[in-house]
Amino acid sequence: MRCWNHIKYFKLLIISVLIGCGVLNNDKNDTFKNPVYANVYFEETRPNSGAPIQGLIAINYDNPKEFKLLSSDSTAFRNIRLSPDGDIVSYSDYYSTEGPAPWLGVYNTGTESRELLVEKTYNAPLVGNSAVGVVWNTKSTGFYYTNAYQPFRFTNAVLYYDLKTETTRTIKEASGKSIIPRGLIGGDTLIVNSNEFDTLAYYAMSLEGEYLNRIDNPCLEYLNTTGVIERGVLDLAWNDSLKMFAGYYINEEQFEGYKIAVTDWAGNVCKEFTNGNYLNTSPRWMKDGKILFTEQRDVFNELISELKLLDPETGEITPFFSSQEYPEITGVGNADQ
Repeated sequence: MRCWNHIKYFKLLIISVLIGCGVLNNDKNDTFKNPVYANVYFEETRPNSGAPIQGLIAINYDNPKEFKLLSSDSTAFRNIRLSPDGDIVSYSDYYSTEGPAPWLGVYNTGTESRELLVEKTYNAPLVGNSAVGVVWNTKSTGFYYTNAYQPFRFTNAVLYYDLKTETTRTIKEASGKSIIPRGLIGGDTLIVNSNEFDTLAYYAMSLEGEYLNRIDNPCLEYLNTTGVIERGVLDLAWNDSLKMFAGYYINEEQFEGYKIAVTDWAGNVCKEFTNGNYLNTSPRWMKDGKILFTEQRDVFNELISELKLLDPETGEITPFFSSQEYPEITGVGNADQ
């Protein structure tokens, strides 16, 4: 009972802080027709750990100065992915599991409620990989994901979680190899990142786990001579309508930070954006074909960050949402629409 009272007090304390800072007062509209969901950090920290309190907000894409707080307490909202129907926001909660493996959760935009997911077969938390978001199926009834990092085993499998049955099935696994889902083509073909054939590359894969073909795109090739990727495009986001990839590009020989890169399937289009001075990460396609990404200007402080909007057709980059405009928000993580 004492623990429960402590949790209730902690939640009330955070809410009172947010009201005092004015975040909840931004809730002028009940709904946004064109929302963007984003993870943000607050100046207040969690007791004992000192980790920043995080929140999930909805931003009006048509007017980014309008936003509202959806949820905040001792939850982390990382690797945000919005379901195709716009009803569910999936996220990784780093605070809800022991060790580095985050517990996967969902926020329902209709009921304004959230829950941490459970795998019923094993009656255990559904844990994912700390660096990879899920890939939703087209019906928004489940998603593809990969397991947490496994020391000394180095195996990452392609798994599917069904929201209705609350069970997981393995799509593809190879012992000692990493096969990670990155996107979905037409509802029946996965895009995976795999080193099963010694060289790390991207492949098309059936929903039954069969390799269909390698994506022979020179813009997506990796350079790895030291055990760490020195050049390559990471965190790919696939736009199935435009048939285009967006990711962040590392090239240690040419620049210190990360650039945003855009390419088509075959590599006939291969464009780089931003100057490479900062960490430009987490690119996500917007409904209008633009790309929202996170810019971290201080390599040593992820909280000094903001969201920027890129038009890949013109190359124009404009500010979208910055913590500098809102004193109660100390930083922005990732976002999706």
